[in-house]
Amino acid sequence: MSGNYFDIKIQNLEVELQGLLELPLDEKIIRHNTTEYHFIFNKPQRLNVRSQNIAYNNSNDINLGYGVTYNPAKSPHILISGGTGSGKSMFISFLLIEFLKQKSTTYLCDIKNSDLGGLSMYLGEKYVATTPNSIARVIRHAVDEMKSRYDYMNENFIYGSNFETHGFKPVWILFDEIGAFQAYGTDKKSKEIINEVMDGIKQIILLGRQSGCFILIAGQQINANNLSTELRDNFSLRVSLGFNSSEGLRMMFGSATPDISIPIEVKGAGLLYLHGSGKEQAQYYESPYIDTMQYDFIKELKKYIPEVQNN
Repeated sequence: MSGNYFDIKIQNLEVELQGLLELPLDEKIIRHNTTEYHFIFNKPQRLNVRSQNIAYNNSNDINLGYGVTYNPAKSPHILISGGTGSGKSMFISFLLIEFLKQKSTTYLCDIKNSDLGGLSMYLGEKYVATTPNSIARVIRHAVDEMKSRYDYMNENFIYGSNFETHGFKPVWILFDEIGAFQAYGTDKKSKEIINEVMDGIKQIILLGRQSGCFILIAGQQINANNLSTELRDNFSLRVSLGFNSSEGLRMMFGSATPDISIPIEVKGAGLLYLHGSGKEQAQYYESPYIDTMQYDFIKELKKYIPEVQNN
């Protein structure tokens, strides 16, 4: 582009180029002097989740399928949005199993006491919180663990080290429906509890990476009322499943919101942005496929519960 009449045309060639090349457009990036159009030649493969013998994961890498590998030590914290029928709950269930395979200490916070809350009979009430008070207890415990780890790491200082260097396993908090949780603040006492929880979450988001304390936050809609822009930008992995409005996408992805409209036609599909992946914008993504007729989630969960309870 050179500042003339044709620049506008150059910035709006997606329809013509897709027809000419007969390839789907993956990304459009408008720079100060060029417009880049990125096309997909080879479609990534969606991960098909299958039952397997007990197999722990000794690395921090998690294969999310569709060409995406996630490592919380490099890209801390996860943000997920998705309405009813989007596949959000299934994706969170998949991640829960993957965290347990890494021998992570994993806590579940589910104020609606739905899918995650129902797992208390398997994981125990220590690891599953469904009331404001129990959620506050979990967050308080996680913050204390984070501070304790920092004290240990400072006493045993190694330059450039993190939780892995000192033999710590990750601590994960899976917090579903954060908007519904905040709606419980109807009186002075409940508001104090919610403020305490949100302050603890903020500490984990901003300080948890080096100590190995991470958080996954999920909700039907992520907006400034339940998560500030400042905190959102600290989530290195952000996934929006199912349909989301243009405003909703901006709240999720900020400056990484795609310049083009990407159709979502498959259940469990959406947009994904992974900081440090080399992609400047959120990309089309299909979350791992779980055939509930072939894959027994509770049976898989039970394989890894003893290891968690012994931590």
